[in-house]
Amino acid sequence: TSRGTDGCEVMCCGRGYDTTRIKRITKCECKFKWCCAESVDIHTCKAPKRAEWLDQT
Repeated sequence: TSRGTDGCEVMCCGRGYDTTRIKRITKCECKFKWCCAESVDIHTCKAPKRAEWLDQT
């Protein structure tokens, strides 16, 4: 929009036009991207050995 004599502020002023500004939020090429990576160490315990005397019953 021009701020000169050809702009809306001058041409439409007082001539029955209402100038309104609206804010529109639109999705444009939205992409989700992980910004950080986590590394986790997983420690597992070995199962205790079964006592041999339990197998003999």
